[in-house]
Amino acid sequence: LQQLIWPRLLLPPEDWRQEGTPVGPAMSQDYAMTDAMQEQEVTRLSPSDTVIIVAYHLPIIVTRKRNGGHKVEWDDDRGLNRDGMNLPAQCIYIGCIDMEVTDEAEQEAIEALLLETYSCVVLFLEPELKSAYYHGFCRGYLTPIMHNQMHVHRGADPFQQGEWRAYCTVNRLFAAKVLEVYHPGYMIWIHDYHLMLLPSCILRKLHTAKVGIFLHSPFPASDVWRSVAVRNELLRSLLNADLLGFLMFEYTRNFLSCCKRMLGLEYEFHKGGYLGVEYEGRHVMLQVSTFGISPPMLAKRIRAMDSGSPLARSDSTLELGDRITKVCQSGCVVLGSVDYLDRLKGVTPKLLAWEALLRDYPHYRTGHVLLQVCIGARNKIQIQEAGEVEAELTRIVTRINTAHPGTVHFEVRSSMSSAARLQVWSGTHVLVITPLCEAVNVWPLEYTLTRHLRGLPAGVAVLSEFTAFARVLNGALRVNPSSQTELVEALDQALRMAPAERNARGTRDLEHIQRCTLDEFANRFVTDLKSTQTKRDEDFVSVGFGLSSFRMVAMGTGFKQLDVVDTLERFQHASRRALLLDWGGTLTPPDAGLYDERDTADGQVVPERVLRVLTALCADPKNEVMIVSGLSKDKVLSAFGSVAKLSLAVEHGFTYRVQGNGAWQHLVNGVDTSWRTVAASIMQMYCNRTHGAYTLFKGSSMAWNYADSDPEFGVMQAKELQMTLQQVLAPFPVMIRTGKGYVEACLKDVNKGVMAERFVDLCTPPPAAAAAPPTAGRGWWGGGAPSSRDCSSPPLGRSVAGLDFVLCVGDDSTDELMFGALHHKLGKQAPHVITSTVGRKPSEAKTYLNDHSNVVELLELLATHGNQTPGSLPSAGGSGLKRVAMQQAYGGMSASYSNLASLG
Repeated sequence: LQQLIWPRLLLPPEDWRQEGTPVGPAMSQDYAMTDAMQEQEVTRLSPSDTVIIVAYHLPIIVTRKRNGGHKVEWDDDRGLNRDGMNLPAQCIYIGCIDMEVTDEAEQEAIEALLLETYSCVVLFLEPELKSAYYHGFCRGYLTPIMHNQMHVHRGADPFQQGEWRAYCTVNRLFAAKVLEVYHPGYMIWIHDYHLMLLPSCILRKLHTAKVGIFLHSPFPASDVWRSVAVRNELLRSLLNADLLGFLMFEYTRNFLSCCKRMLGLEYEFHKGGYLGVEYEGRHVMLQVSTFGISPPMLAKRIRAMDSGSPLARSDSTLELGDRITKVCQSGCVVLGSVDYLDRLKGVTPKLLAWEALLRDYPHYRTGHVLLQVCIGARNKIQIQEAGEVEAELTRIVTRINTAHPGTVHFEVRSSMSSAARLQVWSGTHVLVITPLCEAVNVWPLEYTLTRHLRGLPAGVAVLSEFTAFARVLNGALRVNPSSQTELVEALDQALRMAPAERNARGTRDLEHIQRCTLDEFANRFVTDLKSTQTKRDEDFVSVGFGLSSFRMVAMGTGFKQLDVVDTLERFQHASRRALLLDWGGTLTPPDAGLYDERDTADGQVVPERVLRVLTALCADPKNEVMIVSGLSKDKVLSAFGSVAKLSLAVEHGFTYRVQGNGAWQHLVNGVDTSWRTVAASIMQMYCNRTHGAYTLFKGSSMAWNYADSDPEFGVMQAKELQMTLQQVLAPFPVMIRTGKGYVEACLKDVNKGVMAERFVDLCTPPPAAAAAPPTAGRGWWGGGAPSSRDCSSPPLGRSVAGLDFVLCVGDDSTDELMFGALHHKLGKQAPHVITSTVGRKPSEAKTYLNDHSNVVELLELLATHGNQTPGSLPSAGGSGLKRVAMQQAYGGMSASYSNLASLG
């Protein structure tokens, strides 16, 4: 009842969406977060939906027939089995098969058979490529990392460029297969770490595709992930998906920590139990979802074993072998397990704990046996270290059986069918699974349900706390496999457990197994993927060329490149124009943060080209031009003092001067600046306490920057500093602002937004002055203080008292205040107000320019063609921006084109 009602109570009635309205799992400018009830009501899967399921291994078994042709059947052991997931939608599978096929004619025959009959698209890999990709990068490099094991250099670099190239190549081949079958509206569901680059490969071509990825493996801690040579490439690719799924919250927390420490990204909780990461204007949804098995399929399998013909019933027994069958039917208490021959499976500590139990508890030396079956191949691919692990385990088993004969039965097999495995579970009284790190292993679920379906007494599961299902099977005994004492005590407790307690623990686990099933997991993931808001191609762009920089950026509805032709025509029609320009990053290259060339002795000389175009614009009596900078008065005067009639605003508008003459004025008069000494001493104290933090002095403000410090400790210190400054500086007209990686103390009502509003007021002549044109020698404000007349916002689409063209260009967060202030004062939809940010990124501005060189080229167009006949265009030659203007004017290019290379 709470799940159905409480989300409604948190929202006002006007925010309740009507049924059928598209909803999404995140809340931002472009993504609307829906509550749990709305998602259940509106988002459902239907037979018309199509899901492309992409995994390295297809959930099918292909074998050659003796008389020719191929036998194909669904693999019941695969978690992606079609019948097990039971999705109420059309499914297309893409992946590889286990059988090696090198003949092209046979490959074509298999491709046609799988596509027509099983809706499977098969990808064949060359043996060398497959070896470098799967055995090399996936199993050799990524698997230890994903299981929290850091690589150590032992005479050679564990990261091999050839294996990485193979990984990239295979992911691109999978992306090509997806493109072959994709149609608009299809959902793409990627599985596991073998294909972590696939979201980026897909979205390079399909910007609006809904892509989800579920990791079946653990995700490592941030200090381990930082050791990955290509960590940013993989991390950014995962973030290019719309939905990420993890088996446990621990893995989700590790992923979020990596995002924060390496990319500076924050996460937030949303109603309905969702986690979201804000990434490049997009909300990436995270899901913690427990995997499961299919009880109906398992019951069907057991019925076939129990009610089939005697020959069919004997098949599994024949495969199991006489020795294992004899152990299971010996009347002894059997502690059993089936594991892969992999060090991470923790078979060695299990055998050592059993040896210690027999040594310390003599009564277990008779009537008890440990049945350990190891499988040397995973997915019919031989485990590379299997031989070494087998030799080590054989030595331990021999030692135990020598001291205590018949207490261990150890076998190694290349494979084991599900039917034979169910026979082992039926004869096992205590299941012992002790991996050192493991995510998906459904065999504990299978063991519990098998004994229940066959009417056997409940068994006891001893599970390592490092396997994911130990967190959800509350009836199991959790142990630390690295502690032999703890493992021995758990085995003793399991062997001594009373039947009533075993039944109670088994009942508790059965409830979870029957509730969190495979089909419930699959339906929940695909439903959440469908509920992500439908993306429009014009609102998303791909940025970056390499894997480490490629990302999808949400630009917002209507955000587009500055239309050069339209801007020039409006400039030509205008009789009074105002231009507000930032300095660093807008007219010149951006500064580097800690080191700014403009702070050096010689400084960065403003290019002559910039000074020349500013001089030309200021010489036109129709124009009022202002440079709005955060630097000091001396630096700004040194750079732009030679330009006549150029208005200057320094220290974010703390002081300003209009038209290059007259006295400097304060934006706010009578300000007490003694607070700076106090704030500087406090910030310095926090710098000493926080490694990597430093203080930046920005004229009228100062900032404590912790972007290079430890992300988590830096945030803690920033919150403490913020509270301290707010308390100490309360008597002063100072406000404390926080942003990404900084805490800033600045004067109230002093920022670029307020300065922009003041400049518009100054450019608005009083009625008497409006009738006469401005003189060349003296501004219409007479050099005095600005008037205090009412400057309320006019109706949309109309100019303010004759000001019929306003252009504002900037590149950083402080310039966003100018954009917002002008939109609020003059109207965001006013055609004569043009705001543009430098760089393609989410912004308050209505348009963008690619870089500072485009800003200078735009100003040159306005200076040289601004007073020509309205509608006249520049010649096709010259700068890149001029060519863009010609192409836009004659329909050769849209103003919102998406190719970043078009300007260069």
